[in-house]
Amino acid sequence: MFVSGPVTAQLDPQGRITVTLPATDAEGMDPSGWSYVVTEQLVGVGSNRPPYNILLPAAQAEVDLDDIAPADPTKPNYLAVQGPAGPQGVPGPQGIQGPAGPSNTRWRRRDLPDSVIADALYAGTAPIITTAPGTTPTAGYIRHVPDPITLTGSEVRGAFTFVGAGNFRIGTVTPDTQYVLPTSRYPNTYASGQAVWGVEFGTDSRYLQVRYKHIGAASMFRLSIDGRKVTDTAQPAGGTTAGSGHLITIDLGSAAPRVIRLDFTTMPFGGIYLPPSAGLWRVPTQGGRFGVLGDSISDGSAHNTGGGTGTWVQRAGRLLGTTDVWEQGRGATGYCAPGTSANFGTRAPADIVGWGFDRLVIWGGYNDVGGFDQAVIRAAADALYAQIKQGLPACETTVIGCWAPTGTPAPSIVTTDETLRAAAAAAQLPFISPVTGTIYNAAGQVVAVHGPWITTGNAAAYVGTDNVHPTDAGHFYLSRRIVAALRELLPA
Repeated sequence: MFVSGPVTAQLDPQGRITVTLPATDAEGMDPSGWSYVVTEQLVGVGSNRPPYNILLPAAQAEVDLDDIAPADPTKPNYLAVQGPAGPQGVPGPQGIQGPAGPSNTRWRRRDLPDSVIADALYAGTAPIITTAPGTTPTAGYIRHVPDPITLTGSEVRGAFTFVGAGNFRIGTVTPDTQYVLPTSRYPNTYASGQAVWGVEFGTDSRYLQVRYKHIGAASMFRLSIDGRKVTDTAQPAGGTTAGSGHLITIDLGSAAPRVIRLDFTTMPFGGIYLPPSAGLWRVPTQGGRFGVLGDSISDGSAHNTGGGTGTWVQRAGRLLGTTDVWEQGRGATGYCAPGTSANFGTRAPADIVGWGFDRLVIWGGYNDVGGFDQAVIRAAADALYAQIKQGLPACETTVIGCWAPTGTPAPSIVTTDETLRAAAAAAQLPFISPVTGTIYNAAGQVVAVHGPWITTGNAAAYVGTDNVHPTDAGHFYLSRRIVAALRELLPA
């Protein structure tokens, strides 16, 4: 069947038209796959609608032209009405990969490293380490410079991975323009005293020369090789002249590809010198970013070695398989207590929320005991937990209660611990009590009871002579107790 020529329909007195037409999908039509073109020519109308195509399927015997005529979106009172979805089309080409989002990958007990291996000492040949004043390296060595120090001469930009801190800056006067320090802890300035952080890199060199500015007896570091620490706690940097540049020369015994890590405390870093035949490359972090918002129990004291590098925090990070461990503690602070810096709520926006932690432990309250009413502590805890949950919605946050450094904690410590437990339950955050060793999940339900952390029987071994701060043995012990409690909260 062939259809040719136009079909004209006149309006009747009621303004209607009726016409019978062959279906556009009728059998035997030649050509097939065609459509009708409708042209409207109405006298007395300012402008007629542009011609449009229609299909008249055989399955629909009657069609009202008003139902299928296209609307003009340029006309007043136009209202778009969404029709039913059509069949899915062919997938288009894959777009470019977007930026990585937060990992939001929960720890699982089965994924954690073996605790004996994770916190073990390096079993290889002990490196030879010497320190000398001055910044003149071995002849021919090339300086690998951390950003943002300006490069000069033969210097190259070092492919370092900074861990435990961020927002590295240089000083404004000599020699500080040649040394970087992090500013990611309150008060977030170059001289703020964010002492604890580290740097990782890969190299195939036998010899390393570490450039740093000596501050004093507090300048210490810990070397790790291929994920194993050479010394259990930080060792003195060995400098002689405070305020001056020094070089630490490390002889690894042979040239071979290795991953090197240096954990610093109070050591402005000026880069690494290597022989020209050696390479230096970046290594990625693993295990997500683990942070602790705390006081001096986490930040360290005179009763443990190496300040914050020697507390439970770094050990727990290793036991949890995390290389990027941020110790964001400040002594004498708490939920309300500012100490000589600022309380948790004031510090949290710059020290915690802005750094995208995957896992976070909040441990405080001891410095609030006796100085603040329980209602005030509760209000501060409520506000802090809400701030953390809003700013880090994907972060796995756990609250540890009030530190109890004796086997017979005062009623005020017990009450503060209970206040923080109730606040954590209201915020749907897991809670661990050092007073009782009870572990609660995010619903406030008891998961396990491990018993008090400090007892009359172990206090002398784990707490310093000030009867408050843990010793080196105490921090070793606390890291095991805290990780054991965290494991109770993890899926299998």
